[in-house]
Amino acid sequence: MISNRKKWGVCVLLFFATTLNYLDRQTLSILAPIMQKEMALDNEDLGWLFSVFYYSYTLAQFAIGGFLDRSHLRWAYGTGVLLWSAAASLTGFATGFASLITFRLLLGVTESVNWPAAMRIVARLLRPHERSLGNGIFTSGTSIGALIAPAVILGLAGAFGWRWGFMLVGSLGVIWFALWVILTRGENLNAILRGSDEERSATSSSEGYRNVLASAQFWRVFVVTILVNPCLYFNVSWLPTYFVQQRGFQPGAQLGWILTLIYLGLDLGYLFTGAAVLCLTRQGWRLSRARTVVLSVATLALVTCGAAPFVGLTSAIALLMIVNFGVGAWISMYLTMAQEVSTTHVSTAAGLLGGSGSLAGAILMWAAGRVTQQTGSFVVPMLAVSVAALIALFAGSIVLRHTQEASDDRGE
Repeated sequence: MISNRKKWGVCVLLFFATTLNYLDRQTLSILAPIMQKEMALDNEDLGWLFSVFYYSYTLAQFAIGGFLDRSHLRWAYGTGVLLWSAAASLTGFATGFASLITFRLLLGVTESVNWPAAMRIVARLLRPHERSLGNGIFTSGTSIGALIAPAVILGLAGAFGWRWGFMLVGSLGVIWFALWVILTRGENLNAILRGSDEERSATSSSEGYRNVLASAQFWRVFVVTILVNPCLYFNVSWLPTYFVQQRGFQPGAQLGWILTLIYLGLDLGYLFTGAAVLCLTRQGWRLSRARTVVLSVATLALVTCGAAPFVGLTSAIALLMIVNFGVGAWISMYLTMAQEVSTTHVSTAAGLLGGSGSLAGAILMWAAGRVTQQTGSFVVPMLAVSVAALIALFAGSIVLRHTQEASDDRGE
């Protein structure tokens, strides 16, 4: 038996790993306005740098899920964190556009481990009624990473230079790995993270991929992920540049605190989803109805993104905080949808869906750079986020209806 303290301790370490994951990928976005001047990068160059991360992240996620479903998660996940931390640190040694592209590709490959592995660890470690809380703990690392990234990264860059911003943030992965090895000691926990011989044998072929791809629910959730994930990626990648180019800010502490305030909305969105669904179901609401209401609120918040370019600075900051609240609420619900695609091939489904969302995000990162370079405005990509949110609400409602029907058929 694994003690509750150790189980939840593992979830806390998953939270910190996810926080590091987002800090490492956001370092370039936060420091882009500074690096543009030194390396003569225009917005289209930035679009490529943002997008190539997601291209490599996408391809790696497609492959990594099946590997993780038959791996010892203690070492596979720990090694993944070390590798992506090394890739992040190496970016500080970049000498130009070509080396930046190389390090971003490497970061995308190595960071692909996080979501498929963390979702499978939660599924293996926690009982069914505990898993939503476990998912909420580690997923909130995305919002905390986005929340603290501006202040931490700009603070380090201001004190030591932008190159040290990459290297110091990346080095935090070594500390995490040491804590992970210590906390996951013990035969019982190792057995859980390793899985049984029968399980590894069952997932050693392409059966897992065939089963997931044959699921109609997978393709319904697929539509959701290619709509919602790009909304998150746009907000965490382009808002620093938006405030510099469109609102006249200089990279520094003031911009850092504004972005921190805006990204606080992400964390509030994650908390809102779990609390609201729990509250409504306790009031006797049907689960699918409660989830649909939460998605409607999240969508209403997210569609305000299209109004941000047309209002004053104070109103834009408030709107973008609301937008990120909607993004957080949507992503939290999407992860639940993804976990429910398959109970036996969690990493495989998570990898395929995450990779698909990342590919859509990569295309948007490039398109946003191209459009803003040619038009000198962020109006088009921000309106695109609003439209994507409305379509996602329709697609998500279909997913939830079929989830409820399947639950009814099982008598749950």
